Amino acid sequence: MLAPTGKTAAFRYATALNHLLARDGPNRLRRPVGDATVVFWADASQAEAEAAENFFTQLLGSDVSDEQETAKVRKQMEAVAAGKPLAELQPGIEPGTRFHVLGLSPNAARLSVRFWLSDTLDAFAQRLARHHADLAMEPPPAGWGAAPSVNRLLANTTALQRDFKNIPPLLAGEVMRAVLSGTRYPLSLLSAALIRLRAGDNAASGWHAAVIRAVLVRLSRRNPLIPEQGEVPMSLKRDHANPGYQLGRLFAVYELAQRAALGKVNATIRDRYFGAASATPASVFPLIVRGGQNHLAKLRKEKPGWATLIERELEEINGRFDPRPEGIWPRSLRLQDQGEFAIGYYHQRAAKLSNDKGEAIDADDLPETTDHEGTEA
Repeated sequence: MLAPTGKTAAFRYATALNHLLARDGPNRLRRPVGDATVVFWADASQAEAEAAENFFTQLLGSDVSDEQETAKVRKQMEAVAAGKPLAELQPGIEPGTRFHVLGLSPNAARLSVRFWLSDTLDAFAQRLARHHADLAMEPPPAGWGAAPSVNRLLANTTALQRDFKNIPPLLAGEVMRAVLSGTRYPLSLLSAALIRLRAGDNAASGWHAAVIRAVLVRLSRRNPLIPEQGEVPMSLKRDHANPGYQLGRLFAVYELAQRAALGKVNATIRDRYFGAASATPASVFPLIVRGGQNHLAKLRKEKPGWATLIERELEEINGRFDPRPEGIWPRSLRLQDQGEFAIGYYHQRAAKLSNDKGEAIDADDLPETTDHEGTEA
């Protein structure tokens, strides 16, 4: 049933919407999010509205890469997350400014509303700051910048060939709604990121791990039925109890052994086994361990110091698995644990081993012989 609309009202809202949708206008994101065009506006005087809208565009729609600008944006985000009012950060913004965000998608000859949210600008800013805090990883993913846009985030983690046109449209709308409303991210975002990793996306880039961590952090924070294992770590945490996380670490160390022993190869164990290892470890890890022993044997002859570091790292990780009658490798991992696998892999692969003097060790400059007392990351 349609509500009656007068010609005058229809003319007014159509005129206002056309103004908001103007290409390169100040009230829309330059690039659609999935198939949704995002427009926004503030209830304020012209000068105050411009200040509010520019600030919102900076937080939501821009990808800052300049070092000075990155530091500035990151500092603002941290201040917002700490509860500092926007009026103190941006003098042109009035306290309590009402703000509206609308996402529109094409639907045959009509428009479909993907999302519609209305709140104070401070509330939106705090949710965006929380969003970026949940995505935080150490070290930051390659090319991360200060606050990657939702669009770039989805293109790098869910889209075929990392093409903006291939972002799943329904997923994009659900993610944007979660970001702006502060609710948990859809589980389909976790699934999409894992699918791309199985399809060959680079798990070492860190983008997928950051997205997966954000999904899991909000899921555990808002669902009391999930057993408490501690929040998913932001950086390498050796004693994190999740089996998927420790398996991901183990996988990264065996890949390191392969790289150290063979250098560049056409297909690494990540290329061949990442998807299967994260989903059905028991079927793949025996093969990985067998190949890893060959790589370690080669290293003991050619780079014994490097072999010592890797073996001690393997010993530390293996010591965290409980022996079971059916073997230490789980037959399968649930979806959340597959996500932890990707995070553990990224953390371990990004970590640098160090000698007893605290000096970072790389495969290319490792001495032929050395007596290392342990490994640190």
